[in-house]
Amino acid sequence: MEDNKMKAEEPVLKMMKRWTVGRWVSLAVMAYTYLVGELSHFLLGIVSRPMSQELHYGDKACLPNPQATHQSSDCRTLNFSSCYDLLEGDNVTMCVWDYSGLGMEYQVLAGPAFIFVFTTAGIIIGIISDKFNRKVVVMVCCAVLTLATGLTGAASSYWHLVILRMLMGAGESSFAPACSSMISDMFPESLRALALGIFNWGIYLGYGLSYAVGNFITAADIGGLGWRWSYIVTGMMGVVATLLLFILVTEPPRGGQLRVKLGSEEADGKNPGTNQQQNETEFSNEDSKDITSSPNSQSREDLITDGPKLVEGLKSLLTPPVLMLAFASCLRHTAGFSWAYNTQLYFLTYYPDFNLGLWVTGVSIIGGTLGVAIGGLVSDKLVKRIGMRARLYVLAGSQLVATPFAAGVLFLPPPGAFFSLLGAYLFAEMWFGVLFAVLLELVSESVQSVGLAIFLFIMNNVGGNLPVLVDPLTNLTSYRTALLIMYPGGYLASAVMFFLTSFFVR
Repeated sequence: MEDNKMKAEEPVLKMMKRWTVGRWVSLAVMAYTYLVGELSHFLLGIVSRPMSQELHYGDKACLPNPQATHQSSDCRTLNFSSCYDLLEGDNVTMCVWDYSGLGMEYQVLAGPAFIFVFTTAGIIIGIISDKFNRKVVVMVCCAVLTLATGLTGAASSYWHLVILRMLMGAGESSFAPACSSMISDMFPESLRALALGIFNWGIYLGYGLSYAVGNFITAADIGGLGWRWSYIVTGMMGVVATLLLFILVTEPPRGGQLRVKLGSEEADGKNPGTNQQQNETEFSNEDSKDITSSPNSQSREDLITDGPKLVEGLKSLLTPPVLMLAFASCLRHTAGFSWAYNTQLYFLTYYPDFNLGLWVTGVSIIGGTLGVAIGGLVSDKLVKRIGMRARLYVLAGSQLVATPFAAGVLFLPPPGAFFSLLGAYLFAEMWFGVLFAVLLELVSESVQSVGLAIFLFIMNNVGGNLPVLVDPLTNLTSYRTALLIMYPGGYLASAVMFFLTSFFVR
């Protein structure tokens, strides 16, 4: 009898092993795809100054002369008439009047040109993802992103950049909603926040690598193309991501995870072998389908009778806890984007003689990846004891602790600023995977992709566009003060709102 039991269980165990390995491989590929998307997204902020000087957009200012031996921060205080007054040996001017990479045209490129299409396309693609194969949707979008990124290396005017930034936004728009939905179906609740956190490592790896790619490849000036090779290299990485999606990622069954019910009689204290259900294998919501297939969760008739997905997605979000969560997320996203779009330019403005090198790359990757993983682990542990409110406590507490570290970044000179930045990332970036875990529990399974897309539409339109306020705030106060309001100020405001949201969740 035992031999028969082992033989009956063997194919099930093999299938479980294959599925367990496959889902982690798929997760790694999706995280890499997200990395490429975020690298393409944030590369602009690193190479904006050489781009603006070649393509002539944005504000002009008195800048350190790249030909001078010493890069002086005194240049930023000079106007046009006195910009060339500072001299060093051999009558070389220490300052030049040139495009700074800042200004409203840059803020439009960084924010609205990308975000508007990113969020609008995200809703449309979210609806498509809920009806059709999510893997194919992500793969096609990755190809669009790759094409737009590579072509940016050939841009010859500002308007080329605007159009290509819009295409980048359309390409990346599927990554978060469709991949998060697939991950939700691949992993049980006890591992879901951790898996989403690993997926969101792509954000920090991509953002961190943008500094290495943007600075070192631009400085290498391969073939005299400077910043253009940064986009070409990123486009090559996108080709790899598209191929990996095609070869390695498997569309999971929708609406549940694979469960195996083995030895249930023993678990219940019954005599083994007395019931044929003892060796029953269950596939949640997909009992008759192979786990390696790519099934759609609904038949054609279901899709017709279910009603418009967009309306269903909106209804799932129009609840007090989700609305409060959206408001808090908008504040947090504004803080993150305000810093991300201005990091390179901030240090170029106030500390031009300091070589960023791998500082920001290392700090953002280490702090971001550790933060998002720790956030997922902590919230997964606490949610078993406290419930969903635990995740909101993690969100509120992490942003509150990150606030003084973020302020330290703007007051401390480097390298001290980077150690403070490490602390800010370590705590602040605990939020993203936890946020998606909360959303996946609040939004109906049947409209998860479109629901997440609508939520991201709101969050990214506010958080991605409000950083344009840095420019007028700079004109009213100073660049540093403007960032102080938008960056640590945004963290603090979001912490308060995440905590208040916990009162709306049962």
